Amino acid sequence: MDGLILDQTASGIGQYVRELMAAYAELFPQDQVEMWLRPDVEVPGVKPHRARGLRTSRQRLWFEQGVLPGLLLRSHYDVAHFPDYQIPLVRQLPRIVMTVHDLAAFVMPEVFPRSKAQGKRMLMKRSVQRAEHIIVPSQATKQDLVNILQVDPDRITVIWHGVKQRGTPPDHRVHPRPYFLAVGTVEPRKNFAGLIRAYHLLLQRREDMPDLLIAGRLGWMYTETLELPEKLGVAENVKFLQYVSEDTLAALYRDAVALVYPSFYEGFGLPVIEAMWDGIPVVTSRQGALAEVGQDAVWAVEPRDPESIADAMLQVLDGGAEVQAKTEKAQSWAHQLTWQRAARLTRAVYDHVSQGG
Repeated sequence: MDGLILDQTASGIGQYVRELMAAYAELFPQDQVEMWLRPDVEVPGVKPHRARGLRTSRQRLWFEQGVLPGLLLRSHYDVAHFPDYQIPLVRQLPRIVMTVHDLAAFVMPEVFPRSKAQGKRMLMKRSVQRAEHIIVPSQATKQDLVNILQVDPDRITVIWHGVKQRGTPPDHRVHPRPYFLAVGTVEPRKNFAGLIRAYHLLLQRREDMPDLLIAGRLGWMYTETLELPEKLGVAENVKFLQYVSEDTLAALYRDAVALVYPSFYEGFGLPVIEAMWDGIPVVTSRQGALAEVGQDAVWAVEPRDPESIADAMLQVLDGGAEVQAKTEKAQSWAHQLTWQRAARLTRAVYDHVSQGG
């Protein structure tokens, strides 16, 4: 597997790669799993091949397109899995599986820098043509592949992500006051600006509201979002935590009033399932994969309408029997989604491809 996307921060795709392969190695120790990794990255149970000097995305692209194909052809692999949107294009490689997490560059190109969106679209168009089989994390993403890139649905398998069973978080509270929590990279698609506007509306309705904490690294096109709390006069209540450790994130989930995740578009939405696993109420978008993942156990909102988001946050805050019923249902559903389940289904795809299916 190409694991070069992994670094020390826990992006959604990085978490997918790390947790899937760790579960796979544990379940199928008889299989030899080899991964190309950066020098400072470890994945339990796999045989690492170190790719050094790849400090930028351009250097990673050069390695994946120019160096890795030759290395793979000399390795006599059964299946090669590329867990992001790109596979080597310089020559045709057999028995390639790729994972497509979403088609945001096609559905919402305006939320990326222009060159980034163009590059993603070009690589994904060519990659889906060359891969023998494609794994996606939701029916919504499968339908996008069929509708937008005309991929044969028989070449696509839906495998839901799992939830990492975290250890015991630290006893102390990360934040002294009650708070709503948002988790994700700070970039336009996550709609944190819309969330902050909704929070501003809440403060106009009630003075004593929980704070709003946003945990996630800075991505791109984030300046407007970072400046918005000051412009709206809510900077005292809205905190950008940026990247936090796994232990800190576990504590943030544990003590949150609710997770609020009004993203415009997702291929899955790991924070939604993570919060559901912990029994935390979830407010999220009513469309696409987020509606699919949340089912009827979340408070579904229109992401472009701050009033809709604010109304749902207020419903959760006021509590009652509905909150308890939904969170219990959500927790039961989320506990069915494990990385072990995902690893077993992924191995079935590997078997299918390696046997010429």
